[in-house]
Amino acid sequence: MTVRGTTARAATRVRPLWTAPVRRLLRPRVSLVFELVAVAAWIALIASAVTGDSHDGDRAGASHHHMSAPHEVHGASVSVSASASVNVAMWALMSVAMMLPAAVPALVHVGTNSLRWRRRRAMATFAAVYLAIWVGYGAMLLAPAQLWARLPEGVALACALALAAAWQLTVHKRRALRDCHRSSPLPPSGRRAVAGACRFGLRQGWACLRSCWALMLVMAVASGGNGMLVWMAVLTGIVITERLARTPRRPTRLAAAVLAVAALAVLLPDTAWRWY
Repeated sequence: MTVRGTTARAATRVRPLWTAPVRRLLRPRVSLVFELVAVAAWIALIASAVTGDSHDGDRAGASHHHMSAPHEVHGASVSVSASASVNVAMWALMSVAMMLPAAVPALVHVGTNSLRWRRRRAMATFAAVYLAIWVGYGAMLLAPAQLWARLPEGVALACALALAAAWQLTVHKRRALRDCHRSSPLPPSGRRAVAGACRFGLRQGWACLRSCWALMLVMAVASGGNGMLVWMAVLTGIVITERLARTPRRPTRLAAAVLAVAALAVLLPDTAWRWY
């Protein structure tokens, strides 16, 4: 009887260790809506990449027909402006998919420090300001995209990867990453609450931009290529790991090494990927 009683008590002690992760997953999350939005953005990007690959031949034929048509200057300008709008929209979708998960801790801070009846509004305000900074940065990057498009294949991407690897090791990167972990007091209600959420979104967005601008430069150069989704997954993993790690110095250095190796692999595809 004593042995059975001891075994039962041991089982009751061990059970919470196994069920605690499950309980944490099933617990209602303040940021669940925004996490689902990021997942939806990933699904949309994957679907766009898959359908884009299946219709590359049709788009190439249509593009050739359009370029061969004479005296369509006005139509060409409309097409260029429409293409720029599509590029900015795709960048906004990538920003939601890649950078919104990194902002989940800040979103949780906003949600838990806001009144229940205005929690969603405060979190939406923060997310809108935070993502607006990234959309503006993307619009600035995509404007001179034709410049690096004229470079030999792989050169622009290798340069962007090397720049990102070098930035990972700078003191400015460490300071920006430290600022990403800082919280801000939020007023409970009224216009001050709206201003506080906006101010916190600006601080977080600016700190995140200073930390990850080089990584997203890689994404701007690699977007539209065959490996776009692979680069998105790798860079998103780096951003989230740095943001959630308690001591981000080691993940930052590891990311620098990965980016440097990737830059060499892009420049030397025949030797680096011959085994593939």
